[in-house]
Amino acid sequence: MPEILLDLLLPETDRGVFIQWAIMAPFWLFVIVATRRQERDIRTFVYGLAMMNLAWFAARTVH
Repeated sequence: MPEILLDLLLPETDRGVFIQWAIMAPFWLFVIVATRRQERDIRTFVYGLAMMNLAWFAARTVH
């Protein structure tokens, strides 16, 4: 696997995690806006996934 792909998937530095955050934040914002007219359960599920994903990236910066 090329080194750049490995660094994006499993970053060893805070910079890699911040790049993941920068990529995923607009994605989750789009998904949240796209699901705003869905049922409450679906919206809650999407919000939970977004929070778990972004919190995981934040937790990985503390090492």
